[in-house]
Amino acid sequence: MFALKRFVVALLTLGIWVHPTLERTLEPSPECYSFVESRSSHLLYTGNSSVGNVPILEYKVTELTSFDSEFELRTLDPEGVIFFGDIGGQQNYFLLAVIHGNLSVQTSFGDGQVLVTSGPQISDGEWKKIAVMKHEGAVAVRVGSEAAVTVQQSAESQRAEIGNGVLRISIGDLLPDSGVTLGLNPPLDGCMRSWDWVRQDSSILERTLQDSEVQRCWEHIAPGSYFTGVGCVGFSSRVLLGNSSAEPDGADWTLSVELALRTVSARGFLFILVDTQNDYILSLKLNHPSQELMLSLRGTLFWSGSYPQTLCSGESQFLQLQVRPGQLVFGMGVTKATMRLTDGDYKLLKRVMSQPGSRVYLGGGPEGLSSFHGCLQAKIQGVNVDLDLAEVKHGDVRSHSCPAALDIRDGK
Repeated sequence: MFALKRFVVALLTLGIWVHPTLERTLEPSPECYSFVESRSSHLLYTGNSSVGNVPILEYKVTELTSFDSEFELRTLDPEGVIFFGDIGGQQNYFLLAVIHGNLSVQTSFGDGQVLVTSGPQISDGEWKKIAVMKHEGAVAVRVGSEAAVTVQQSAESQRAEIGNGVLRISIGDLLPDSGVTLGLNPPLDGCMRSWDWVRQDSSILERTLQDSEVQRCWEHIAPGSYFTGVGCVGFSSRVLLGNSSAEPDGADWTLSVELALRTVSARGFLFILVDTQNDYILSLKLNHPSQELMLSLRGTLFWSGSYPQTLCSGESQFLQLQVRPGQLVFGMGVTKATMRLTDGDYKLLKRVMSQPGSRVYLGGGPEGLSSFHGCLQAKIQGVNVDLDLAEVKHGDVRSHSCPAALDIRDGK
């Protein structure tokens, strides 16, 4: 008799913001660089919990002959859930995750205790074969041929494995009713292949991949954040500034924004600073109708310049924007511009950037329109921006990977 198998697309509300205007019909995106995305029907994306799609497998314990599982994983993401499993709820669970780029195990150990064990670095973008095996009252995790993590099982866990319960496995997030508290951001921008879950049939996963492209991964990836031309990400401006730079009192305060990008479509907001009233204070946009880069201050055009000739060539573009006392400096390729900034505008930018409730948006505006399509990497105040720190993030944005065809590092 086959084990009970059920695949659930769990519709979870995880606090990921999606503005109502995203439901509007968007204007066609003006494509300027064509490439083949090549999302593979045998590669399962593990980060779809941000849009409410969590694969869940269920098996009757009495029908299992093994609790061993294995799969291959590829990720550049330093944090997220690989899989979560339980028999009977939060008193008996096993969590495999990535924390600070390291493989990590979290499990219950009786009397409400939680055991957390760290393993090797795995967030390098290379495929890793991972095996989870039960052996003499312990669970061992191997990466390739090397033993990575071993944790002892509680007596309650061992009893559950010979009982009449149901083993549940969720891929890429916790189970909706798990009751387990996590100290990490669950969605893992990663891919899984060649899986074998507790030696049972999981072919429903393959059928789901055939039916849903959003569940698939690219064959090859590169570092960066991929924006699909719909939606954006938004951060608390103070989070991006950091404690020392957020203080508004310094007379020589500066704001530095660096963007590396490869465009698919020649339009969309790249950077926006909005105040607590959602007014655009500073923005940089690719304006398709006029074929210009447009820099606006207080909602009014401040400077514009023609697109670089290489913008739609598939080449990497590097852009710098800096606010200084009395100056606003912009550079992109051979285009350089230094503009006078009044003392009032300088103080406004300094105040808004350090004000609680202000936000910085990348890849689009808070209204969900005029979004960027391509691969983007951002630095603010010289620090790489981690999209997992975003307060608002559209589910289609991939935080730590781009298709390899848009590799910013190529620089060609």
